[in-house]
Amino acid sequence: MATVIIEDDSSQAKQLLEFIKTLPFAMVVEEEKKSFSEAAKECNAVTVDEFIAELKNQVKLHFNHA
Repeated sequence: MATVIIEDDSSQAKQLLEFIKTLPFAMVVEEEKKSFSEAAKECNAVTVDEFIAELKNQVKLHFNHA
């Protein structure tokens, strides 16, 4: 099995996907598009402020125990 990722933002890519769908040995799995907030929530994203605060905390902990 192989995985190929095709960005379908051009007419050539769309034509290729339509052709691939006709092949008996190939399957096209189309990923549903998500909004930015949905994708962020799905991967447990944090705000930049939270990230920087945690980074500073981790650096502080690391060098205090060095």
